[in-house]
Order: sequence, then C-alpha cells, then structure tokens
Amino acid sequence: MKKRLTKNDWIEAAMNVLVSGGGISHVRVDKLAHELKITRGSFYYHFNNREELLTAMVDKWRTNATESVISSLRFKHSDPKEQLISLSALPLKGKRAFDAASTELALRAWARRDKLAKSTLAEVDKYRVSFIESLFTEINNDKQKSEDLSFLFYSYLLGLSFLPTDKSSAESQDQSERIIELLSSLNNKASQ
Repeated sequence: MKKRLTKNDWIEAAMNVLVSGGGISHVRVDKLAHELKITRGSFYYHFNNREELLTAMVDKWRTNATESVISSLRFKHSDPKEQLISLSALPLKGKRAFDAASTELALRAWARRDKLAKSTLAEVDKYRVSFIESLFTEINNDKQKSEDLSFLFYSYLLGLSFLPTDKSSAESQDQSERIIELLSSLNNKASQ
C-alpha cells in the first residue's frame, strides 16, 4: 500500500524541483506527480491550483529560513552580540548551509520574474535586516548607524552564503566574529 502524500510532500517536491530542476518553470503539477509516482488527483486534494502551491512554497521558505531562525536565536541567546555571532555561523554549517543557500539562490532567481516571489523576498529581506538592526541598536542606541550597519552585515551574510571560500569553517567563523566586533565598535563610536 502506498503512503498517502501530504501537502508538505508536494511542497518539498516542488522545492526540490525549483532548486535542482531548472527553476520555477519546471515546477509543474504533471512533473511533480511523475516524480512522486502518483496521480495528479493527489495534488488537487491538497491544492486548488499551481498558484496555491507556489504560495505555499514561499510561505514555507519564509517560515523555515527566517522566522524559525530568528526565534531560535532569540531563544538561545539573550545577548545581541551572541545572536549576531550565531547568525554569522549559519552559512558555515556544511550541507545544511549549502542546501539553504541553494534554495535562497533559486528563490532569488524566481523573484526576478515573478511578483509573488519578489514581494515575499522583499518582505523577508526587510524582516531580516530589521532583526539585525534591532541587535545593533540594542548594542548601542544609535538608530541611524544601526540601520546602516544592519544592511552591511546582512549583505555580508548573503555573500558568506553564496561565495566560495578556501577558509575552514573555524577561520570563517573567526573572521565573522572580528567583523561583528568591528561593526559593533563602529556603532559605539557613532553614539559617543
């Protein structure tokens, strides 16, 4: 007896196709059904149409790649500098980080030509930068400088995720901690 597919199974299959199968144009109901070895009827049990699936994909990504990460950071660390250090370690965590970066790149490519993905990505970027800004503001109450530093740090994190490096994970983490220290000191100088 075949396992009954869940809504999440379809979302996961769609994300896999998005990342490894040539982009969003390949996320098609018939292709997913073929890959999952099931009829299209299962898809229509969970979704009314492809657009509903696409919305579920970006919603799941937003939750997993942003909201859950921020909640976890806040739960594990009360110190804002420790949260920044933990955040900077995420792009360095092996296969999981590679998979997350691959998904993010695929979503960013999708967002270049689709309003749904573009608006979700803009919302996520804004939310992430705002979170980082709140950490810099907590370190020292200079709102304008914290806003600028948060954008700079977020850009650094994206670069760390997407750019190859010949440094070990430990070396990259040490560099991230030095960068956080430098940015924090810039933030402190601004308010003196």
